[in-house]
Amino acid sequence: MNDEWPLDEAVNLKKAVSSDRAVHLEEAVNDGGTYPRCGRFVTVAVPLALVTLTATRLFLGASLVHTAVLWCSLALLATSLAIWVVAVLRDGDRARTEVYGRAVRTASLSPGLGEGSVPGRLSGTRWLTVRYGGAVVTTFTLIALWVTLAASDALGTGTSAVLARKGAVIEQRPIVKIENQESGRSHRSSATADYTVLLPRSDGGNSVPTTFRAHTRRRQGIGSELYVASVPGKPELGAIGDDRLAELERQLDGQAVEFESAMVIGALWLLATVAATMGWCLTESIRRPARGVTPDWRTVRVTVTGTGQHTEAPLPGSPEAADEKKRRENTRRLQCLVLECGGRKIPFHSQMGIEAAGEVLSGTRGRLLWHPRWRRGRDVLAELVADEGWQLPGAVPVRVAEEVVAEGLTEAAQPDPERRVGLLDLGAGWLVTASLPAVVGFAVAFGCLATLLLVPDGGAWRWWTAAAGVLAPGVGFTVQATARMDPETAAQQLQGSA
Repeated sequence: MNDEWPLDEAVNLKKAVSSDRAVHLEEAVNDGGTYPRCGRFVTVAVPLALVTLTATRLFLGASLVHTAVLWCSLALLATSLAIWVVAVLRDGDRARTEVYGRAVRTASLSPGLGEGSVPGRLSGTRWLTVRYGGAVVTTFTLIALWVTLAASDALGTGTSAVLARKGAVIEQRPIVKIENQESGRSHRSSATADYTVLLPRSDGGNSVPTTFRAHTRRRQGIGSELYVASVPGKPELGAIGDDRLAELERQLDGQAVEFESAMVIGALWLLATVAATMGWCLTESIRRPARGVTPDWRTVRVTVTGTGQHTEAPLPGSPEAADEKKRRENTRRLQCLVLECGGRKIPFHSQMGIEAAGEVLSGTRGRLLWHPRWRRGRDVLAELVADEGWQLPGAVPVRVAEEVVAEGLTEAAQPDPERRVGLLDLGAGWLVTASLPAVVGFAVAFGCLATLLLVPDGGAWRWWTAAAGVLAPGVGFTVQATARMDPETAAQQLQGSA
């Protein structure tokens, strides 16, 4: 007995620690909705800051507005990162099942009250839509911002900034001397060289030679004319020049990216973000407003039995099944919850980690509600209303919904005005699902971002810094995923890679 006591004591201690952690999460995560509210702040602040930073960096020159936007955006990003760090240090590295389970208990407004009845009103999915839409916008904006920062130069600082403040004017002047020229063999190739031009003096004396280094689109020769910006009568302030007027104006305005590059990056960023957002909204989003339930809704009593994959192939004879290639392209496979009603299985999919949701929600009884006209793509929008008093928005394939109605398993909804349900937002506690390596990766990325924004010097180091900022979060998540693997799985993956 004495030999077994330490083992029993260790097991009891482990259970006590796990219980304490669960209680701490119970109190901290939902004490006034602390982590969900913090998550909402981060969800809004990060995309807003990134979009503003990218737009001003691409299209706005040096000004008080640019400076204010820069520091406000960095402050928002730093605050969001600090919130995430505090959340992870206090309660981080939580399993999805743990966070999902707490979300279910929080959303259960009236367990045991009105069990099996249909609520008179259903909540909308505002924050679910904002969170997923924000993730799409953040992803594409980050790509555009990193490319913008890597492509930025320091030509709008130094002499350019001084000349702009002193009221420089732009004139065409002939080149009198060329030194240290670097160019291709073709006469039409671009070139970088030290060019010397003559600037008039304020006292009307002999012109003063002034040298500046410039990158021109075409190779220049003695006597060729460049656009030169200088302050009249003050040649001692120096000059800048280029063979493109727009490029010279860009430098005087303090813009960090060349006009052509800014147009290309901005156009691709806008098109990619809009296309991805619209595609998500039209095909995968479960967005919907708050709605009242009427008797023309259909309802069926169901039980959550687990998870599975639903395969939906186009019907024979339809245009989508004209040949094998089209049939494969139009066949979709959905990871979904499996709802059972009288021996009939109904696939229900939503924005959630399907395995964790299946583990937490299995055995739940409730009602599946939908309106036949509320459709999106190949799905009908549906609501799973549990007897515990929560509502999970999702979707059911249209074909399955029609088959369930045809089989007579549904009935017209009879809403109970007194029944209240709470929206089940399984992802509300996403802040505490990350571990320290993931947060460190984003902290490194933020450091690289701030460096590129605040240090005006150009050079190859900008591309290396941008690459480090892009890769750091990926490395952090890789370390996190590896740490969460069980030893056998990790060993198998290492052997497979070897």
